[in-house]
Amino acid sequence: MMTRMKYGNADFAEIDMLEELTYQIEGHTICALGDAAAWPVQGLIRTFREEMENRIEDYHAINPQINMLKSKNLPHQNYDFKNDI
Repeated sequence: MMTRMKYGNADFAEIDMLEELTYQIEGHTICALGDAAAWPVQGLIRTFREEMENRIEDYHAINPQINMLKSKNLPHQNYDFKNDI
């Protein structure tokens, strides 16, 4: 999901979905790593939400032919598979 958001190939609702997921993780695990994993994503959304929304708008303006229901698992045309681990 984050890879698609990086390029804008996402839906606005996915930002809220991701944020809600971090709140479900935070404080509900016995391991502190659960909280530690949620905080950077929360900070990203809190700080750069407008940028994320702009990327989504820009991507869909440039790629109007893309149907979100069919393209969710497809990478962006400039996607670099070597850096995705």
